[in-house]
Amino acid sequence: MTAPIAGRVDRMLVTEGNLVSGGGAGAATLLTTIVSVDPMYVYFDIDEGTYLNHIGNARPDASRPENSALLVQVGLGKDNNFPFQGTLDFVGNQVDRGTGTVRARAVMPNPDGYLTPGMFARARLATGTERQTILIDDQAVGSDQDRNYVLVVDAESTAQYRPIQLGPIRDGLRVVEGGLNEGEQIVLKGLVRPGMPITPNVVPMQQSTGAADSSDAAADTEHSDSPAADTRPGEEESRS
Repeated sequence: MTAPIAGRVDRMLVTEGNLVSGGGAGAATLLTTIVSVDPMYVYFDIDEGTYLNHIGNARPDASRPENSALLVQVGLGKDNNFPFQGTLDFVGNQVDRGTGTVRARAVMPNPDGYLTPGMFARARLATGTERQTILIDDQAVGSDQDRNYVLVVDAESTAQYRPIQLGPIRDGLRVVEGGLNEGEQIVLKGLVRPGMPITPNVVPMQQSTGAADSSDAAADTEHSDSPAADTRPGEEESRS
């Protein structure tokens, strides 16, 4: 007997020596079940508002190049992030009147069989277009009445007030929509006021504490009236 699909077989429901029958679906004896595990399909629902706002990007298009398929990120119940990646397979052709959602499906590679049919999963679909943006540590952002700002370190190691426009948080970093340029250093922490000279201690982008003193910072250490402040350059990344 040959299985009609490749996949994982469940337990045997009939052992050797038992009487079985063939024929139609109602009369045939079930021997076992088999499920396909690679690739794995993930079904999820898109609310109507999201569907309307992003239908041009979310629906697969026959004219879209194959290598630009929309990315779907998936996380399981125990995951705090979305470690699995696949592509959007289809979007349904109607809205469910009871739930106000549209059914969609992603196809996920599963070569090691870790994903199992029936698992609960969370899906995240990137419906925007990729663009370059500035990312900063959110703790560097201050609020002044109705605006947000950062303190930018200028060429004279002076903290300058800079209003900025904020976007969402992505992977623990804050998106800056405007007001800051790539490579500018901002004050991350320290008792600093606008216009105050400081002794910057440059902190790598991927670290929240600890720092390596830059050559410029070392040259400024002789100014006793300059408070120390950790600074961090803005990082530019491609985001959706």
